[in-house]
Amino acid sequence: MKRADREKLQLWQERLALAETAIAGERARMLRREKQYEGDHTIYAPDGSVAADSLASHVRNVSFEVIETQVDSTIPAPKVTAVRQEDEELASIIESMLRDVMDRLPSERLNDEGERLSPVQGGYGLLVDWLDSVSGKDWLGDLKVSLVHPYSIVPQAGVTQVSDMDFFFLKTPQTKRQIRKFYGVSVADEDESDPDARRLGASADTTDELVTMVTVYYRNAKGGIGRLRWVNDTVLEDLEDYQLRRVHRCTVCGAVGDGKKCAYCGSRRFEDEVMEDEELTEDITLRDGTVIPSVSEVRDELGQPVATDALLPQMQPGGTAAVIAPQAAFRQEPTRIPYYKPDVFPLVIRKNVSMPGRFWGSSDLDAIFDQQNSLNKICTKLNTKVLSGGSFTTVPTGARFINDRDGVRVEVDNPADLEKIRTFNTQVDISTDLTMMAQLYEQARQTIGITDSMQGRKDPTATSAVAKEFSAQQAAGRLESKRVMKRAMYQDLFEAIFKWMLAYCDEPRAIRRTDEHGDVQYVTFDRHDFLYRDEAGDWQYNTDFLFSCDGSAPLAADRQALWKETRMNFQEGALGSTQEVATLLRFWEQMEKLHYPMAGDMVKSLKSQMESQQAAQTMPQTVQAGADALAGLTGGGEGV
Repeated sequence: MKRADREKLQLWQERLALAETAIAGERARMLRREKQYEGDHTIYAPDGSVAADSLASHVRNVSFEVIETQVDSTIPAPKVTAVRQEDEELASIIESMLRDVMDRLPSERLNDEGERLSPVQGGYGLLVDWLDSVSGKDWLGDLKVSLVHPYSIVPQAGVTQVSDMDFFFLKTPQTKRQIRKFYGVSVADEDESDPDARRLGASADTTDELVTMVTVYYRNAKGGIGRLRWVNDTVLEDLEDYQLRRVHRCTVCGAVGDGKKCAYCGSRRFEDEVMEDEELTEDITLRDGTVIPSVSEVRDELGQPVATDALLPQMQPGGTAAVIAPQAAFRQEPTRIPYYKPDVFPLVIRKNVSMPGRFWGSSDLDAIFDQQNSLNKICTKLNTKVLSGGSFTTVPTGARFINDRDGVRVEVDNPADLEKIRTFNTQVDISTDLTMMAQLYEQARQTIGITDSMQGRKDPTATSAVAKEFSAQQAAGRLESKRVMKRAMYQDLFEAIFKWMLAYCDEPRAIRRTDEHGDVQYVTFDRHDFLYRDEAGDWQYNTDFLFSCDGSAPLAADRQALWKETRMNFQEGALGSTQEVATLLRFWEQMEKLHYPMAGDMVKSLKSQMESQQAAQTMPQTVQAGADALAGLTGGGEGV
């Protein structure tokens, strides 16, 4: 390793050590929260240390119950708004592209894991990356979005927003084979430096195939994003601006490929090449009709065409002699279009509940930690009372054959001794303990805002449908802040996906969308459609779009609710008279668009019925017209 590279690595290792020191307390709480969620039996003293009687014999895991009650499986849908009226169609294409990407990503698994991480740890992160080693039919490269546990994220000390940071670190487990495959560096002799980054205090394992890869993303001197990766003291990757366009170019034929096997010559030898501009080989016609020529005039730093003097032959009048005369011309060269570069950090963060001056949000388990700890104590005490209690029997002296079996014979010398055979119950009164447990349980639920209705229980406070709806709205209002933070993360994710597609998606991608009539259309997402020419004559990318979450998407995704709404509109006459065949046809056409089973058969049947009725109504009119015509002809003959 060169001296400069060694000094750079040492610099970032020192910054990592300082950043980890700043969040050491938060990391310790993360380990405790994980154990609390899993039903840890540890009992803590008021000062936070482990108590003398450190283990509970029984745990009422209210922490798990509270977290699971809040799980929301809904994935927010994208909504894109154009800043200018002429960009409305582009905004619609971006929105359809985002829906298509979210369908291809493992969004359900990411959301399910994140729904538990956010209230348990106070938040989590999503990392956006581009994989240029994957390919398919007519496309090369694809997006990758992965969930990052908050323990694996080491933020810059004192900064609460990712966009404001100069750098941040990620610590992720990787196998030694993966390191060798992707970076060409052997780490066979390296050990895992931070096992907690992958198992968070769980029981240790004996695997030696994993190492901890540290990645730092930092803002470079030019405003771009740099990336440095290492394992212990071994550097894997050092890119001053990792978001520059890099391609795998075949060393044999020069074609761009996936880095595995060339699709043109079959070679497996590639080299990485940085490309800042795209050189056009043919004219490009944009969606609005603008044509970008493959050859354009050379312009100077002021944006003016560069002229060149060319000697062109000219003929004398009469064609007797030729002279050479100078004539002005403009220099031309192949058109070059710059590649888009995001220049933003690839990490988006979700906070549970925002807290001033904190990078992560507040944890629900921290809020009910006292109640859970007290419940562990009382459950242990209650368990001891019940199990240590019992009963005993007194018998007279000299009684024989007394045992605990039914139907035994007891021999006594004096009948009066029968009064001495008695059983005494030593069970302790536990009603006070049960009352205290119920009180602590209610405190934990009320602290978070969980109601009986949310848990599917009978709510005694709501005696009517209106009261139940009001109760649900009140509970939803308390939890609305968490949903707002979820939507905030997803709208950041949508914007990042758009910028990554604009930067690295070369070929046009076909996407599927549904128009306002419910009909399916196939459109194309092409990054060239976002090009425009600024005042200096340079080509730039239009990124002036607003990203948010569609509030109507949950209803649109709930087909049963839409079926119910459509059926109610039909019954109330919103589609017309319920006795008319045309109204029935409108209703079943709507149900067919909502993918109701057998709706298509009903539409065909009703259309056939309408055609039969129309034919039946037309036939008498045709017969009457023929009779009138015949009568006219007959009457005319008699007159003659």
